[in-house]
Amino acid sequence: MAELALLGGEREVKEKDDISWPMYDAAERDALIEVLESRAWYNSSKCQEFEETFAAFQDAKYGIACTGGTVALEMICRGAGIGVGDEVITSAYTFIGTCSGILKAGATVVFCDIDPDTNNLDVAEVESLITDRTKGIMPVHFGGLACDLQRLLDIAERHNLVVLEDAAHGWGSTYRDRGLGSWGLASGFSFQQSKNMTGGDGGIALTNDEAVADAIGCATNVGRSRYGRTEESRQWGGNHRMTEFVAAVLLCQLKRIPEHTEIREQNGAMLTRTLSEVEGIEPIHRLEDATRVNWHVYGARYLSEAFEGVSRDAFVRAMRAEGVPVSTGYEVPVYKHPVFQEDWKARDYTPFAWTDAAQDYRSLHLPKVEQYCQERLSISQRALLASETRMRDMSRAFVKVRENADKLRDWERSNHR
Repeated sequence: MAELALLGGEREVKEKDDISWPMYDAAERDALIEVLESRAWYNSSKCQEFEETFAAFQDAKYGIACTGGTVALEMICRGAGIGVGDEVITSAYTFIGTCSGILKAGATVVFCDIDPDTNNLDVAEVESLITDRTKGIMPVHFGGLACDLQRLLDIAERHNLVVLEDAAHGWGSTYRDRGLGSWGLASGFSFQQSKNMTGGDGGIALTNDEAVADAIGCATNVGRSRYGRTEESRQWGGNHRMTEFVAAVLLCQLKRIPEHTEIREQNGAMLTRTLSEVEGIEPIHRLEDATRVNWHVYGARYLSEAFEGVSRDAFVRAMRAEGVPVSTGYEVPVYKHPVFQEDWKARDYTPFAWTDAAQDYRSLHLPKVEQYCQERLSISQRALLASETRMRDMSRAFVKVRENADKLRDWERSNHR
């Protein structure tokens, strides 16, 4: 049995990590120079080309580019007519931006517990959260893994609700061979620097409804209509426009997505095969209808009882020593974020004062997501682009650490007396 690297043994992953992020080459450099020399830096042909190209790539009719993923989620709420007095149901395992988009539109966030097998919201619990104020459901395709969209759409139809997809991680992923972000009334994507395709920042809203596209366009472009297509709108809006520089970079980045997604699929499948055989590690469950997954974040659950009682933190340290970039993901559900835990009624300042002040998240307890946060293991998107050799070594490192669980337990006890 090979000695753990944490205990002085040889590292399992020997191949050097030579992937730099963000990726770029002469294509991005030339595109930026082209925009620079054109002197058309704002709301011109590159933005429109990107909107049309990305929408088509995800199987949607209309795209409205903006400054970020959180903005995109706010804009799709506004485009759906969601506002003050309305409620939107969403996942408790997500980034704060999901909630901020809903809150900035004036609505109230209602958190749904998750299915630990998929790390997405538990569709079986959604209907129990619907009230006469519920206006929409915002599923989060976390890590690029599709939610059970058809079941959500059926629920929405029964209750006359809209489905708004948080597809911030969705570039290239599909459900039933159709792009994420093209199923609900509208969707939002992110291009922040850590994402599979990035312009440093940026976002886009997608929809198949022309009227919704016009409403989102007005909300994004200070109330103006999209490319002068209709008469000037009376709707107010902010300045959330994407620049031509960002659009030019994203057009280049998008061309890499098909190849990169294929690599991520292969590497994700390798991890799943290996981890399925490792006692105490439960890889994320992929729905059969999730026909392509870009694995922006690959997830698994760590069950310490099967590892001789070794804590997750000790396991992560051992894996990192072997050369595997494992992290623990979100340590708490998003409703434990300070903005939801402060007693704002006792203070002079109330964030999102236009939303429903009656909500008190401090007493909220969703058992599955809280347990999941204590078990989650994550491997980030960059690692899923590794060579087959490096990925095979990373997979073997899980087996190696499991085989040395007793030694890792003794190490943890001796170092944490």
